[in-house]
Parts: sequence; structure tokens; C-alpha cells
Amino acid sequence: MFGPSARRIALLAGLSIAVASPALAQSRDLADDPGIVPTYINPEEPADMAFPVMSHDFGTISDDAKAEYVFKFTNAGKGVLRIASTKGSCSCTVPAPSKREFAPGESGELRVIFDPKGKAGAQHQTVTVNTNDAETPVISLQISAMVVPQVMVTPRVGHFGEVAKDHVAEIELTVIGRKSDFAVTGVELSDPELFEATLSETYEAELAHDSEALLAEGVETEAKEPETVRECKIKITMKPGQDIGLIRNKTIVIMTNDEKNPSMTVELMAQHSGDILLTPKRITLGSIPAGGEFHREVTLRSLSGQPFKVLGIEHTAVAADAVEYSFTPIDPANPVAYKLVIDGVMPADARVLRGRFVLTTDVEREEQLYLHYYGQQRPSAQTSGR
Repeated sequence: MFGPSARRIALLAGLSIAVASPALAQSRDLADDPGIVPTYINPEEPADMAFPVMSHDFGTISDDAKAEYVFKFTNAGKGVLRIASTKGSCSCTVPAPSKREFAPGESGELRVIFDPKGKAGAQHQTVTVNTNDAETPVISLQISAMVVPQVMVTPRVGHFGEVAKDHVAEIELTVIGRKSDFAVTGVELSDPELFEATLSETYEAELAHDSEALLAEGVETEAKEPETVRECKIKITMKPGQDIGLIRNKTIVIMTNDEKNPSMTVELMAQHSGDILLTPKRITLGSIPAGGEFHREVTLRSLSGQPFKVLGIEHTAVAADAVEYSFTPIDPANPVAYKLVIDGVMPADARVLRGRFVLTTDVEREEQLYLHYYGQQRPSAQTSGR
């Protein structure tokens, strides 16, 4: 039988126990499982849920098999112990009590199932148990593991970085499988008109314990001989003709012959820069007193040095009448750069001053450029001292 002293020893060992009031415990019971009636804590005959062990480390495990552990406990109190609810900190951890009521002196078990699928590296999960324990109605059990994936893709996101307009960009993905017959069987691109992929044969390779692939997955391994794995390289090319700006929500799906990892999706991203550069890209006016004046200048220039035309400017804003602007080419004979001059006064009746310029050009896929500005009114000394 484990009494209060056993609980104190567990606390000194660094095990986490959360304490809450009975009312809070009951509200959590209902939130976890609306079908369970909140437990009543009887101070005259208190229950005491005592665990000899309140944490478990599964060690290094594969991501293709569930891991189980049984936490044993005893009702060391004078009254009946009632388990209102059990809940894991994520959907991959499923706690299941052997039953829900335990007489004084009776022992029980809480079986915890951890599914490491989709996980990699160090994992730390919490199982929360809500009971009518008089001292600690909410108890936390800890589980941990180092998950080593059977199939890895690095990098996890295919980011091309910043790509100049209509330049070709390439990245490489590495797919690693630990089974002796592992192979990549094919790929599918969400946008094959703008991306293309070529893959190598799947070949045998050595994986060092400190390889970039393992480090990217967050997997810590002890120094040992390199591991023999199966590897495939996938080269992805971003073709010219992309929209200007941030490219995202594009994917490549990698198919394999691994039954538990038949496909993996990698997002493709890039910052596709246009030829027309705005400097600055956004105007921050800062804090301006009522009636205070401001002056800002913005330049537009062609990175390629090709002349272009600005066909028009549209200005929309809060208190648009407070802002004036002018727009001229820096060298009319060679219009490869323009200057936008903005002057204004902070209105007394406006807390903020924000707006947007839309500049229309004759540059393909850069027909509209957006320039936002924002400022706020600085409180007067009289107002701020109230």
C-alpha cells in the first residue's frame, strides 16, 4: 500500500502532479467526457490515488509500432476512489483504466498506448487523471520516447528561398528508408506546369549517427557505426512563369513501397521576386501628434535596368484628404526608376492614419504594385497625464 509519503517521494524525484480545486476538477471531468457525472470528494472518507511510478520512458522506438505501458496504483485512502476521466495530451496517447471505482486498499492499472506514427525525435506526453482524490484530484503522469522514423524526407519543406523573376531554381530532397527492400516508387506534383521532378534510383547508403537527416528529424543517437539504409534523391525544378510574390500551397507527394508509409507530402515554397523593387516596401509613419506633418519618399526601380511605365496611381485611405503625393520618373529620358513623394498632416480627429497606394505598371505579372502606410496619433501631454 502506498500512502502520502510515497506521493511526496515521487514529487521529490521530479515527477509532475497538478493540483486543482474539487470544483475545477469536476468542470474538467465534464469537459473531458460529458457522459461522466462529476465525482464527489468526501473529506471524512478521502480517497488517495497513490502511484509508485508516475513516469515512463519508452527509450528509442520505431515510428511503425505502438508502445504500451501500464501505470499501477493503489487506493491508499479511507473512501472509494472514483476515476472520472483520463486524457492524453495528444491524440496519439490513449489512456484506459482497468475500471473506474476502487475500494480502500484496492489496486488498479492504467494502460497507456502511445502511437508514434508521424512523430520523430524526442517526445514528451502527459496523461491527466481526474478523480475524487482529496489531496490531488488532478494527477499528471508523464511518458517520453525517442522516436526513430522508418522513412524520412529531408528537408521537411521544399523551400527554394528567394528566386529572381523567371529564373530557374532547384532544390533536392533526400528520402531515406530503413527496410532492406525500401524504394521510392514515384512522385506526384500538385502543379506540374510550374514544377518538375526527377528522382534517382533507390540505392544502398550509410547513415551516420550525426547525419543531417537525423538532426533534421530531431533524433538524438549515440555514437556508433554508420547504419545501412536505402536512399533516393529527388531534384525539383521551379520553372519560369510563376506568380510574383510568396508561392505556397504547392506540394509534391512521394510514393514508396513501405506499407506503413505509402506516401509522404512535402510542401513547396518560394519567394518569387519581381523586377520592380519598391524601397521601402511599406511606410511606417510612427507616432505623430495631432497637426504634425510628415514627409516620406519611395523609389521604384527596375532591377534588370529595363525602362517601364507607371500607368496610374490609386490612393485609398482613412482620412485620405490628409495625404498628398506626387510621382515622377527620376530620369525622364530613361525611365528605369521613379520617385513617389508623400506629404501629410495627422488629423486631429483621427487616432490612426493608414492607407494604400496601388501603382499600375506595364510590366508583365507586375501590373499592380501595393504600397501600404500606417501611423497613429500621439496623445498630447494633457491627454496622457489624465
